[in-house]
Amino acid sequence: MSVDKSFQQQILKVFGPSTKLSDEEYDKLHSLTEIFHVDAEELYLEWESFNVAEVEDDLDLNLANLLKFHEFLQKKLTNNKLTPSLKKTSKEVHSVRKPLVSKNVNSTNYSSPNTPQLKKRKVDFAAENNASSPAIDEYETANTTLNSSPIKQSRESHKLIECLNPHIDLSSSLANDERSQQSVRLTANFDPTKYKFRTLQMKLLESADMLDDQIDTMAEVYQKQHPSSETQFGNPCVCSQFDILCCGRIVPDSPSYNDKEIMNSSSLFLETSRITGVGQRVALDLTPLSGYSLFPGQIVVLKGKNPTGKVFLVNEVVLLPQLGNTVSTREELVEFNEIQKSLGLKMVIASGPYSNLNKLDYSKFEKFVDKMNNDIRPNVIILNGPFLDLTNKAVEEGDFSDGLLKDLQPRNLEEVFSLLVTPILKKINPETQVILIPSLRDSCVSHCSYPQDAFDRKKLQLPKHIKVFPNPSSFAVNEILVGSSNLDVFKDLRDVYKETKENVDISSNRFERIINHIFDQKRYYPVMPGSIASTQSPAPAQTQAPNKAQSLSELSNGAPGEHLQNIGVGGSSLEVPYLGLAEIGDSLPDVMLLPSELKVFAKIVKGVVVINPGQFIRPNRSLETEDGTYVVMSVAPPRPEHESENNVTPVQDNEEFYYHNIDRRSRVDIYSS
Repeated sequence: MSVDKSFQQQILKVFGPSTKLSDEEYDKLHSLTEIFHVDAEELYLEWESFNVAEVEDDLDLNLANLLKFHEFLQKKLTNNKLTPSLKKTSKEVHSVRKPLVSKNVNSTNYSSPNTPQLKKRKVDFAAENNASSPAIDEYETANTTLNSSPIKQSRESHKLIECLNPHIDLSSSLANDERSQQSVRLTANFDPTKYKFRTLQMKLLESADMLDDQIDTMAEVYQKQHPSSETQFGNPCVCSQFDILCCGRIVPDSPSYNDKEIMNSSSLFLETSRITGVGQRVALDLTPLSGYSLFPGQIVVLKGKNPTGKVFLVNEVVLLPQLGNTVSTREELVEFNEIQKSLGLKMVIASGPYSNLNKLDYSKFEKFVDKMNNDIRPNVIILNGPFLDLTNKAVEEGDFSDGLLKDLQPRNLEEVFSLLVTPILKKINPETQVILIPSLRDSCVSHCSYPQDAFDRKKLQLPKHIKVFPNPSSFAVNEILVGSSNLDVFKDLRDVYKETKENVDISSNRFERIINHIFDQKRYYPVMPGSIASTQSPAPAQTQAPNKAQSLSELSNGAPGEHLQNIGVGGSSLEVPYLGLAEIGDSLPDVMLLPSELKVFAKIVKGVVVINPGQFIRPNRSLETEDGTYVVMSVAPPRPEHESENNVTPVQDNEEFYYHNIDRRSRVDIYSS
């Protein structure tokens, strides 16, 4: 059997144009889509999951590996006891420093730059520090990470994998010359006292109030921006013979839904607030729509009618009010340029774990710190947790008899952190600003839910130049506004998607769609309900019936790494009454950091540089394999006097303020750890 060209084009679009397959391999891929009732994009996501969770390697897309992939899908289907999904019809943050003016990303006067292509090369830091930016022809042509085939992780450390904006020459940066903490001004755009709430104290009424407030606030903002709309807001659950507008939350049809199940266009309902619809739910008919992207938890404004009183017929998914980009005054930019001595800034971003899950060994992390001090010499280092991972075998078993803790007797996990991690962090040059952001898998933080309070700097004996920020958090590095959320939204958000060529706002790239959803919803983690914890244990003997106690026993008594890596401790653990702390704020950040277990990438979406730094050490069965990635971001200084260079751009009708244009004056390099 030979597949048609349209299917081949879909495969090339999803897996990357550089993919070269034989007819037999195309046939196998086509048979997998038919057997498991998925489209090409869903098949690519399962392939990514197979590479990350099952084999911990980036396999070539060949027939032998596709046969193993088929076995993985069959095993997953059997373990979950799920039937294949129906095939789709088609393919309150307190701001300390608020922007005075926002840039409308939808304005016809502003053209958002397209995402530049990421290109690969091999180079070391020594050569880079002694030379200017390499010529473009030194790079091999490659598509963006999100549309290309999986990249082979380099076994050699500190080798460049991909680069965003390679044409930007930043050979003379402040990091390579005289450094001083006075050259970097950190501004926290959050109130740390608001994160001191007690976890696991949720009350049903408080959670309901927060969920209703999200709907009512969105409806109010929309009505303020469209006061002259001819179509009025109404209750979608009430029978209507004419079009109305309604605002609600997308929810699954089943109360027992979890994030492992695959939804389709027939399994979506709209939940109203208690004010607009007494909290009722109504089924959605999406047939009239040419394209859409919807997911559980999404707040939407829909236009349509309910002729039967049972199903709301959706005619249009209305575009929500958009956030603008940040701006600064000319005086502020000139001041930042002066304290930077007209030189660029360099930031390093990494995300844990920093030790192999099978042992507590931070030697690779220690070498990384030495590299920072001697070669890269950044001005700011942003380190996302986990640092002392709950899923680490030694932490899980409470056995610290090996390594540096062999002759010591730590009384608690904070002391383990102070003995293993703190000495390494203290080695970082004091002239470098360090920011630590926790993870839900961190064992040395008081909060086990999201939003999450920061580390206790005194308990962990951290020096003053190391700052501890909550998760999520927003902060400014000089003029650069950074938003960071250390919860894997790319893994948890699964949308019901129908491709269309008419609506350019709906990207065919899943990662770009998720980023746009975050911007539209104005929340770092818009999924509701969040992900749930999952535990994989070895299959019990056939002669003995499986039970929960046995599974937990097998998991805790020396379970191998391939099982530990599939543990999700607490899932997303959303603290619903405090989700206002997970809102983006009044404007889009210049840089958004969204660590994920999926493929590393750096993209520009609506003028925002979005970065997934990947994991510093990826999970692996082997005790010796410690592959991973980290990111080096270099930003040219702001120069309002050089408007012709598009370094910064004055706001139209108000030349006192300037857009930062970080997407045009920054370079992002992704390195192997």
